[in-house]
Amino acid sequence: MKRSAVLLLALVVLLTSFAWSASSTSLFGTRFKVGTEIQFQVKDETIWWWGCCSCIPSQVLGWRVAASTGQIVYSVALDAALPAAAWVGSWTQVDANGVAVAPGQYVLYVDTSVGMLSRCFTLYDPCGCNTCWSNCWSCGCQEVATITECACRASLVFVEPCTSGCFPFFSWTGCGCSPCSSGCP
Repeated sequence: MKRSAVLLLALVVLLTSFAWSASSTSLFGTRFKVGTEIQFQVKDETIWWWGCCSCIPSQVLGWRVAASTGQIVYSVALDAALPAAAWVGSWTQVDANGVAVAPGQYVLYVDTSVGMLSRCFTLYDPCGCNTCWSNCWSCGCQEVATITECACRASLVFVEPCTSGCFPFFSWTGCGCSPCSSGCP
């Protein structure tokens, strides 16, 4: 009986480790493979319904991406404010001149009617994943992923594009592939 419990525990640990490596968001930060489109949005929610507050939907005014050095590599200023509920931002990992950016750490800033939201993320090269253990698993920036005022919360979230075929028997994990499972030579 004890042996079957140990085997079951080992199986659970194995499946959990595969699921963890399959996700693009981990305890260590958000990671995206170089060259993939990154989508993001602002989500409004009411965190409690009692009290005197009524939530006004937030508006998106623009957004930008900065390198870990603080240099703005790409920015978008919207002509008119857009309701957050109707907006999804998208970045194809290029700079203002249309040149692909290098792997590394970046910060996404989204200007909204409730304030500036920010999220840290890392771009990684799956073919070079063995060389970045010291700096590619964490992001050392200060982020403001959520702004809460009274009962209203606005959060900046990444939209995960679902992929299939990587781990078909792990479909319960949601989206993504192992960081090193691309077609590298």
